[in-house]
Amino acid sequence: MTKGKTMFYSKTHGSLLVLGIAGLLSVTGQAHASGLQLTEQSVTGLGRAFAGGSLPNDDVSAVYYNPADMMLSKGMQVQAGFTFIGISIKADDAGSTTRLPANLGDVLTKPGTLPVFVSVSDCRPGSSAVCSDDGGTDNVVPNTFFAMDINDRMRFGLGITAPFAVATGYTNNWVGRYVALDSELKTIDINPGIAYRVTDQLSLGFGVSAQYADVSLSRALFNPFSPTNDGYGESKGDDWGFGFNLGATYEFDPNTRVGLSYRSRVKYTLEGDNTISNYIPAANGKTDITAEWTAPDWLALAFYMRLNPQWAVMASTRWTNWSLFQKLQIDKADGSGPLTVQEENWKDSWSFNIGVAYDYNPDWTFRAGYVYDQTPIRSAEYRHPTIPDSNRNAFGLGFSYHPGAQLSVDVGYMYISFADASTDETINLPPSALPIPAGLITQHLMLDYNGSGNLFGIQASYKF
Repeated sequence: MTKGKTMFYSKTHGSLLVLGIAGLLSVTGQAHASGLQLTEQSVTGLGRAFAGGSLPNDDVSAVYYNPADMMLSKGMQVQAGFTFIGISIKADDAGSTTRLPANLGDVLTKPGTLPVFVSVSDCRPGSSAVCSDDGGTDNVVPNTFFAMDINDRMRFGLGITAPFAVATGYTNNWVGRYVALDSELKTIDINPGIAYRVTDQLSLGFGVSAQYADVSLSRALFNPFSPTNDGYGESKGDDWGFGFNLGATYEFDPNTRVGLSYRSRVKYTLEGDNTISNYIPAANGKTDITAEWTAPDWLALAFYMRLNPQWAVMASTRWTNWSLFQKLQIDKADGSGPLTVQEENWKDSWSFNIGVAYDYNPDWTFRAGYVYDQTPIRSAEYRHPTIPDSNRNAFGLGFSYHPGAQLSVDVGYMYISFADASTDETINLPPSALPIPAGLITQHLMLDYNGSGNLFGIQASYKF
């Protein structure tokens, strides 16, 4: 398979889904995390850049980050919060061109005519293409947690979170419209778990997850018979997947502890349909499609130490198994063959977090943290404009206010700086629904990206 190219097979509308999902998998989850992950399951953690995971024991999110950490608390607790994510990712044309036969009409209507290829700039003077666009959007990530004692050595917890949640939107005539217009992924994860204290120092935890994913994607369709009149394609698909998570926590003393946690991969078989409209009559219509994808597993190590009654430090690192994602294939739902295959060639990624907490008095705690996240995308030829992923640095600030012994209110903020990145890929413009040979009309899409993000969260927790 040619690197950086999407390969089209028989008549299908499925190429839209693979381009969109692959693009969604080329993102930061619109926030702090590599690839498609979202780490924003805790506003308390947001303020310390998620350093230490749930090991600091400053909220109720342990069942998600490390279920063993539930043993650090006692009693019944509930928590609910929202993180508002505002991302700006500006995509600027860097010399995109379209290659097509100058004698296209004869090639399409007169068999045996040899093409005479020319390349034209997509952002040439007089072009109607929007050559600088911002695909970032604003989103909200909720979290809800519950924890309670079963007995002196065992606790139960439940988390309802959105581990993946991304969205992008570009103008209808932007230069990369044949790859992406509007894209959205929504998920919900239901995660019950238990924790057990094995010894005074060692605790273990286990949880299971039922995870729902819903994808909606669209792009423009190049019309070789009327290049100024694009068609429109939209794909939708959803599925439930299931997984588990494990954790272990070791307390060296009341002020020092470490934690190790693992969340399993989750397999999806997305089922839905792909609709083409406002296009060539023979290609318009709806097709049932399926796509298999595996959300990666990850392993995290966390450390926490209270230095004195006021100051505490924390750190963590996480490895994510993104090398599972080597290609994405869309098949016809009737099993008659593949629709689209796109090579991705992702690599595993790491994140590194450090943070501090300062207890000003029993009512107020202040936090700060830093995280560096690696991207799983190897190079520009595998980076898609749906949401381009890149390495990033993020800085968090936050505080907790305890108006009483039972209630805690948390506020957190994070600023993300994305490393400059680029796209350099070649795509076949006519969809495979048309009987046009691959390579006859191609776009060499070249984009430069720069981006930043602002995250703001508010959360409340209550101890009964």
